[in-house]
Amino acid sequence: MSSKITEAVVYLNGAQITRTETFKLKKGTNKLTFADLPYSMNGQSVTASSDGKCVVLSVTYGTLYAKAEDKRISGLYKKLEDLRNELEMEQKMFRVMSEEEDLTRKNSLISNGKTFRSEDVKVTTEFFRERMSAICKEKFTSEKRIKKLSEEIYGLESEIGADNQDRKRSNVEIEVHCNDDTESELTVSYFTYNASWTPYYDIRVKDVESPVQIASKATVYQSTGEDWNEVSLILSTGDPTLGGDIPELNPWYIDFYEPVQMRARAVNQYQSFNKECAPMASAELMEDECQPAACAAPAHIRTVSTESVTSVEYTLPVPYTVPSSSNGKSVDIATNGLNAEYMYKSVRKLEKDVFLIAEIKEWEHLNLITGAANIFFEDKYVGCSNIDPRRAEEGLRISLGRDKNVIVTRTKGKDLTERSMIGSSVKVSREWVLTTKNLRKQKISIVIEDQLPVSVNKGITVDAVTISGAEHDKDKGKLTWKLSLNPAESRTFPVKYTVTYPKNKTVLLD
Repeated sequence: MSSKITEAVVYLNGAQITRTETFKLKKGTNKLTFADLPYSMNGQSVTASSDGKCVVLSVTYGTLYAKAEDKRISGLYKKLEDLRNELEMEQKMFRVMSEEEDLTRKNSLISNGKTFRSEDVKVTTEFFRERMSAICKEKFTSEKRIKKLSEEIYGLESEIGADNQDRKRSNVEIEVHCNDDTESELTVSYFTYNASWTPYYDIRVKDVESPVQIASKATVYQSTGEDWNEVSLILSTGDPTLGGDIPELNPWYIDFYEPVQMRARAVNQYQSFNKECAPMASAELMEDECQPAACAAPAHIRTVSTESVTSVEYTLPVPYTVPSSSNGKSVDIATNGLNAEYMYKSVRKLEKDVFLIAEIKEWEHLNLITGAANIFFEDKYVGCSNIDPRRAEEGLRISLGRDKNVIVTRTKGKDLTERSMIGSSVKVSREWVLTTKNLRKQKISIVIEDQLPVSVNKGITVDAVTISGAEHDKDKGKLTWKLSLNPAESRTFPVKYTVTYPKNKTVLLD
């Protein structure tokens, strides 16, 4: 009877596997084996326990090669030997042809002081051309043959190597003691690095008057060499591979700065030392691709979320089968409906479209982690975005994409290029008009942003003439309008500013 995987706690990197097997035990000490386990397991992480009918005395981990398919493997080795012999012979023939080519070329140049008749030269030239052409063709054919044989040998070696790797297996031997003859269920747990999970989300909004539905999902990956069939899955935000060692500060030495050219010799002298001691750049998790949307789990079946000091665990409500492959298995974690405040935002100077934003105030209890998100608005897929709770402030903002039913235009004003001379200075004015219109059937809130230039030189003065009630951040030059628009309502905001600077200078404003 082989052991069965009953539970897998999958971390962001790695997984803790639990498997059970029932043994018939004799009174006294028994030696038992959990055989044919994945080679990828971490031997130092192995633990064992019983159902209470016996006492575990010791646990020993070991590796071995599983028995190969003798006929198949021997056939592969025989074919590999034949191909290697054939390749060696072909390489020798290629060298012979190369030597013949050199000999033919050298003989064509030997005259020994003799004067050749034109007929002899013609015969020699024709022979040289014919023989050299034949040698070139034979060498070309031989090169192709050598390349093909080399590829076949590499393929066979890879196949044999993969087979040997697949046959590497682990065994766990357990010594137990029981007081009577009995039948006991033993459990073995171990850690493997060949598994992980990544989060992603489906975010659905019916309309701007409905809650936001956030479906938390995950893609589970495992390449342990065996399938997980109908196992209880627990997804953990922990990462055991990071280790638990606390870093310590080393002395921070400082010295006088030396220009690069003066210290070039020292840099070269200690170049290898610097390479070894240079700090490694940290990598930031980024999800460039969204996962395909999947149906949510039934409402009456819910994931159990358990929060600890360092991580959150999601115990999935139904067992899953996760094949050992590189494709991954999509699983549902939970779906939550959250109230949101909807607003539109336009930065018309940079983008002609208007974006719809949902701001969620109470989201912390969801224990979200950074991941890609499929966005659906009004039952239509609008694109892929990214959720990053680390950057959330008072509320979690989610972009729901572009909305063609809200329009903002930016047109030139009448005094777009007004210019005048005042003594030794030039005064230039710029003007444009922002117009927004709501084509939706509901009242909306919208934020419009634009900007005025900001001077970084005392000789340049920027004056806001008309900003139509916008909030003006003078340090950054940003203009912000916050307003509500009824259905079919339109609003216009003229903007005008002047720039004064010396007439012998040039300032680019466009």
